[in-house]
Amino acid sequence: MKMNEVPPAAPRLDEELANLVVRFTEAERQLYPLALVDADIYERSVRLVGLLGSYLEQQVHGVEDLTGIRVNALARLHGVASSQGIVLTNLDDQLIVDAALAQRYRVLLAQGVDDEAGLITDRARAAGEKWAPIQTPDKETLGFAMSHQWVDLHLSSGTRLVRSVDVDPATGSPIFRIQVYPGSELEASLVLEMNNRQEWLDEAEAMRADMG
Repeated sequence: MKMNEVPPAAPRLDEELANLVVRFTEAERQLYPLALVDADIYERSVRLVGLLGSYLEQQVHGVEDLTGIRVNALARLHGVASSQGIVLTNLDDQLIVDAALAQRYRVLLAQGVDDEAGLITDRARAAGEKWAPIQTPDKETLGFAMSHQWVDLHLSSGTRLVRSVDVDPATGSPIFRIQVYPGSELEASLVLEMNNRQEWLDEAEAMRADMG
């Protein structure tokens, strides 16, 4: 750096997160289609994503934590693989970590940490809507990711209705889930799991109708 030259500003947190989300999305796009070409690699990868998720739930409490956890998460992945007897041969540990971080990121969004939700809510109120769709799945990974979430905010009560579809790591089958978060609560007051898509859709619609 030359004398009197102003050092470059440190990247803002939102810029760092934007870059992370791009990497997360790309990881999922590469990892989950493996189910179609190599079932063994897919099954081991998905199992590790699920196991790493428990660690991330304990360590990542806000989106800002995502920017500094990746190195530790990678080390944790190798430890978990060893303790569970999961062979890492032919697996891309970087992709697995990023896919697990992507899943944790979506959970945090569902818990109300997404700043954009405020803007969506304001627009819905101005339009006279009763519900605001504050989160929908990324179209780029729809059908390929391990988890998809839809979060609707009930404007008069602040209740969040969270619908999700997750892949069962053990069977590869979809798990349809509905969670209800009253007001600003971070713990769901109701959790329903089912294996029938139409039943899941009907139940969510009934809940929306009951809340008005």
